[in-house]
Amino acid sequence: MDRLESELREALRCYFSVPELYGHALACLEDKLQEAMLFGKMTVLHYRMFKGEDMKDIYKAAAAVELMILSLDIIDDIQDQDNGKMAWNQLPPGIALNIGIGMLSLSGQMMLSTGFSAERRQLAAQLIHQGIITAVNGQMTDLYNNVQTEEDYIRMVTQKSAALLVTAAMIGTVLATGEWREEVKRYAEELGIAAQIKNDIRDLLNWDDKNDFLNRKKTLPTLYLLEAVAGEEEWITDYFEGRLDFADVADRRQELEQIIASTGTLIYTSFRMRTHYYRYLEYVEQLNPTPYWKDMMLSFAE
Repeated sequence: MDRLESELREALRCYFSVPELYGHALACLEDKLQEAMLFGKMTVLHYRMFKGEDMKDIYKAAAAVELMILSLDIIDDIQDQDNGKMAWNQLPPGIALNIGIGMLSLSGQMMLSTGFSAERRQLAAQLIHQGIITAVNGQMTDLYNNVQTEEDYIRMVTQKSAALLVTAAMIGTVLATGEWREEVKRYAEELGIAAQIKNDIRDLLNWDDKNDFLNRKKTLPTLYLLEAVAGEEEWITDYFEGRLDFADVADRRQELEQIIASTGTLIYTSFRMRTHYYRYLEYVEQLNPTPYWKDMMLSFAE
């Protein structure tokens, strides 16, 4: 974490020369540093697991990955108009968007400035660009909120959070080996899907800041809930379809939580989440890592 933090701070200091840009970007980074930095850790882990030798520049590469994730988080929150407690949402949208675009470009620049061979640097930068394009496609589906089925949801998540986790793992892999590894894509994708379902369960119950029910956002939990409600519970469907306003449901939190419990929404979505985690564990086993690296990989599923 210390190495990642140092690389991120140095990148902002070197490339963001306008004081206001640097100051606001640093505040956004401070919020990011409160998180676990799963993506950067995934990059370092795969580089080391596949016997990469340059233990200096891999942290710069991992910081580039985290900067890509932070930039997409900023842009997504501006588009979704949620997660209001974050530093970027305390800024005018135009300024926050400029920071997000700047960080997005900087992530690629950081990767190209590492000391790896030219071929591996190019492969890693290409993976960043591919990951961004894939995530943009998934975000468009999310913005239109036209997910209708569980299959639609899994397809969208595969393009967004799962694709970005694949990007993080594969960058560490190609920097160490120079090759794309399909088995890495397979298990990283499953872990990304599981993690997103877990987040969506949390966002269904979080009434204070980023609530997917209040925002009428179609996720696996809300899709299941909409299918399960009946009779007097139909106000939930009416709200999602715009026949009721926020004021009509704002004081019905306890009632909603009781319906979520009675319909088995959390039981079902937790089961689906665990299914993808178990697939992740199964695919990791097939990689046949040493006990040390196996334990490291399994720690990501906790």
